[in-house]
Parts: sequence; structure tokens; C-alpha cells
Amino acid sequence: MISEKEQVMKIGIIGCGTIGAEVAKAIFTGTLPGYVLCGLHDLKEGQAASLSRQLNGGVPVSSLEPLVGISDILFEATAKAAMPDIVERAIHYRKAIVTMSVGGFVDRPDLIESAQARGVHLYLPSGALGGIDALLAGKEAGLNHVTLTTTKHPRSLHGAPYLANRNMTLDGVDKPTVIFTGTAREAIEGFPANANVAITLSLAGIGMDRTGVQIIADPECKRTKQEVVAEGPFGVIRTVTEGIVAPHNPRTGYLAILSAIAVLRRIASSTRIGT
Repeated sequence: MISEKEQVMKIGIIGCGTIGAEVAKAIFTGTLPGYVLCGLHDLKEGQAASLSRQLNGGVPVSSLEPLVGISDILFEATAKAAMPDIVERAIHYRKAIVTMSVGGFVDRPDLIESAQARGVHLYLPSGALGGIDALLAGKEAGLNHVTLTTTKHPRSLHGAPYLANRNMTLDGVDKPTVIFTGTAREAIEGFPANANVAITLSLAGIGMDRTGVQIIADPECKRTKQEVVAEGPFGVIRTVTEGIVAPHNPRTGYLAILSAIAVLRRIASSTRIGT
């Protein structure tokens, strides 16, 4: 519960798809206190208008620049290609931002240093991945190896550039099959809709070019599986996360939505639990 003396932050939602919509609804209904919605923006104007209607028309649809200007904090849930421009504007206006499309940092790693230099708070939720807190703790002693193995149903991987560029089809896959082995940087380029967790892991750990990624297509997979193994002077960290899909979108992990809400709740709270 937020007391009257505590500040309520004005938040702008940029990207009104599944994740952005669920965050907006949590704020609008009071499930996530500490914020007031000041505007919605989406590259597809109709999508922002549709979300506004779901919120009883009480939240205005806005163009990007004015929304950044009036917000105390921004929440970005767009796409790898769109994210850098949004983060750049947040940095320019010195506005805190929670960004879900971390794949955008592959092309613009300078944004992280720029945010630091200008004193802008940049929040990257762990998404559908467990063990980030332990990894950050282990990093204090040093990390020797970090790997991520992702197992998904073939239908979740359809349309990936990596497959299209190789004329690969997963229609005939009838058992767990390794379809990709490489670095986190290569994974996000080949699977931009599936490998954001690899970039989050690499930013928390040893970087995009040293973090190993393997992607497995499994027709029997009912829950997306993310297995992280990290080794260092502290010992070994091994975590396995098996997540279900979002209720209204089979291409979005439910835990990614919950992670976004949890980060915002933590920002608004004076209590910190975990690394």
C-alpha cells in the first residue's frame, strides 16, 4: 500500500502488446500501486487505442516524444529494432526506463554507458529466466563459463530468421533436436523473438560473445525450458526454469509478464530482497 506521503510516479507505456497491456492493466486496477498511467504509445496506433478502450478510455494515446516528456518513468515492450530509439530518447530526457526488448543492446551497447553517464536508471527485468540474482553475486568473484540451453516447441520457433536463411523447416521434427549452437549475439540475430533471455544473461554475466547458447526444438515440450549453468571461483550455479505461456498469447512467456510487474513493484518499494 502506498501512503499519501509517498510519491506516485507517472508512467508511460511504450508497446501495447501482451506484456505492455498486462502491465497497464495491473497499474490501472491498483494491483501494482505507486504509479499512474499518463499515456500509451504503440507503432500500431490501433493497438494503443484498443488498450485505452480496455482501460475505459481513461488513458490517452500519445505520440512518442510528448509521452517521454511527461513521464517520470517509461516502460518499453516493443521489439529489438525499435528499442534503441526509445531508450535513446529516455536518456536524452533523463527519464528512467524499464526495457523488455534487451536484444536491441546488441546493436547499441553504447546506450548502457550513455545511461550511466547521464545518471539515467535503466532497468532490465530477468524475464522468463531464473538465476540472474545468483549470477550477479557470482560475478563479484569472477565467471569462467556461462551457458544457456533453451528448449521450445517447434511452433514457437517458426519464422525465425536463422531457419528462414537456411531453408530449414521444423515440421518434421519428432524428437528433441538441437537446431542452434552459438553465442548469445548469434542467437538474438537468428531468433530475435526467442532469445532475449540470452542477452539478459550475457549482460548480467560475461558478455554476448562469451555466453554460449543452445536451442532445442522438442515437439513434446509443453513448457519452455531455460537451463543456465555458470562456473567460477564461487562454485557452480545451475538453474532450470520451466515456464508456461501467457494466457492470451502463446508466443509470450507468462513469467516475462510477471517479471516486468515485479521490477516495477520493486522500483516503487523501499524494500529490496535478493541481489
